[in-house]
Amino acid sequence: MAKKILSYWFLPVLALVLLLRLPSLFEPFTYGDEGIYLTLGQGLRKGLVFYRDIHDNKPPMLYLLAAVAGNFETYRLILFGWSLGTIYLFFKLAERLFPKKPLAVIASTTAFALLTSLHNFEGNVANAENFMMLPTIAAFYLALPDLEKIGLKKKTLQDLRAWLLAGVFLSIATLFKVPAAFDFLALLSLLFLSLTLKNFFLVIRNGLMALLGFLIPVGLSLAYYAWQGAWSEYLKAAFLQNIPYLSSWAAGRAQVGGLPLFLLGRGLLVFLLVLGLFFLRKKVSLSIKLTLAWFAFSWFAALLSARPYPHYLIQILPALSLAVGFFWLHPIKIKFWWEKAIPLVLGFVVLVTFSGFHFWYYKNLPYYRNFYGHLLGLKSRDDYYLAFDPRTETIYQAANYLKTHTLPQEKIFIWGNDPFLYALAQRLPIGRYTVAYHIIDFNGYQETMKALNQNPPRYLIISGTEDRLFPELKTLISNHYLFETRIGNLQFFHRNAKIRRQ
Repeated sequence: MAKKILSYWFLPVLALVLLLRLPSLFEPFTYGDEGIYLTLGQGLRKGLVFYRDIHDNKPPMLYLLAAVAGNFETYRLILFGWSLGTIYLFFKLAERLFPKKPLAVIASTTAFALLTSLHNFEGNVANAENFMMLPTIAAFYLALPDLEKIGLKKKTLQDLRAWLLAGVFLSIATLFKVPAAFDFLALLSLLFLSLTLKNFFLVIRNGLMALLGFLIPVGLSLAYYAWQGAWSEYLKAAFLQNIPYLSSWAAGRAQVGGLPLFLLGRGLLVFLLVLGLFFLRKKVSLSIKLTLAWFAFSWFAALLSARPYPHYLIQILPALSLAVGFFWLHPIKIKFWWEKAIPLVLGFVVLVTFSGFHFWYYKNLPYYRNFYGHLLGLKSRDDYYLAFDPRTETIYQAANYLKTHTLPQEKIFIWGNDPFLYALAQRLPIGRYTVAYHIIDFNGYQETMKALNQNPPRYLIISGTEDRLFPELKTLISNHYLFETRIGNLQFFHRNAKIRRQ
C-alpha cells in the first residue's frame, strides 16, 4: 500500500518540478556570480591555476564544475540534472528517517522539491548552495543507519566505511562553499547526542572516521595547490578571507574579538539547543534530534555574513523540509502536539530570519509568467531578455564585439562588475581579478596595474555601473588608449602604442 501511494505521488510532483525548473535552461547569461565561475572554469581549460593565476574567494569545486561545462547553457543543464538527483536522494533519506510512514515521506519530499525549485531561493541559479546539498544529504543518508544502531554497539567494517564516506561527502560539500562545514558539525553533534558511558569508544571511533574522511578531500586540495605553487593564495582566498567576510556587513555593531556580537549570540543559541537535546536524548526520537540539530547548524551557517542573498538560505531547506514530515508521523493526539509544532516553529524562524535580515525577495509569478509567455509566443525574445536585466542586449552585443575584434588567445580588461562578458566572449582577463569589486575589496590595485603594464591588452572596457575608477587606470587610458566605441553603458578603448599624451 505504501509503495502504491508513493508511486501515485511521484509523477505529479516530478512534473511540477520540471515546470518550475525549465525556465532556468532558457535564461540569458546576466548573473554576475555565474560569470565569475565560468570565467575561472575557462581559465582552467586554458591552463591557468586557480588562485595563483585567476582569483575568486570560494573553494575550487564550483569552478571545476564550470570548467567541465565550458559554457553557460551546459552549466545550467548540469544544475538541472544535479537538482533532480538531489531531490531523489532527499527522498531516499526521508524514507530512511520515516520508515513505514509514506505520508511523512511524501510531505517532506514535496516540500523540499518545491522550496529548492522556486525562484524565491534562487534555485534556478547555479550557485554553490544548490550543488553542495547533494553531497551533504548523501552524508546524512550514509550515517543514518549507524546512528540508529549505535546503541547496539555494532562494529562492522561497513559502519566504518559509512562514517568515512560521510566525512568525504561533507568535505566535498565544503569544497563547494565553506559554510557546508557546519553541516559536518551537525553530523558530529548527532554522535554526541547518542553518547553514553557504554558506547563512548564506539562514538569516538565513528567521529574520528568521519573526521578522517572530511580531511582527505580538503587535504588533497591543499596539497595540490601547494604543488602548483599556490598554497598561500588558495588558503587565503578560499578559507582565511572568509573570516573578515563575517563582519563586513556588521560595521558599527558591537563586536567581540573582531566578530559581531549578534553572530556569537546565534552561536550560543545553537550550543544551548544541542545541550538541551543531549539532556533529553532518551526522550526524543532520532528523527527529531537529526532535524533540529541539522537545522540549527545550517541556520547558523546561512547567516554567517548576515548578507541578504536568498540562496544562502538554501542550506537550511533539507532540515526544514524534513520537519514538515512530522505532521504525518503520528495521529493527531494531545501527546504529540509538541512534535507537530516543530515544523511550525522552524517555519516561523525562517520567516523571522527572512524579514529580520532583510533578505532580497524574488517574486515567483512574474518570473514564470515571463518565461511561459515567451514560450507560448506571447512575448518576444527581446522583451523576455529585458525582464532579467535592462542591459541584456548590451551584454550580448558587447561579447560579440569582443569575439569579432580580438583573437581567441588575447586577454582583455574590464573595469566593472560584468564577468559574464569574459565568459560569453571566451576571453580571459588581464590579471587575477574578474570584477572591480574584488580589486577594491582585496586592495588589488597595484597587482592589477602591474599586470596591465606588463601585458597591456588591445581592448580595455570601462563599465558605467562602476564609477570608482582609480587614478592609475585613468592615467594608463589617457596615455595609451583611444576611445573606439560605446555599447550601452560600456566604453571600449583600443590601445595605440604610438600615442603618449603629456
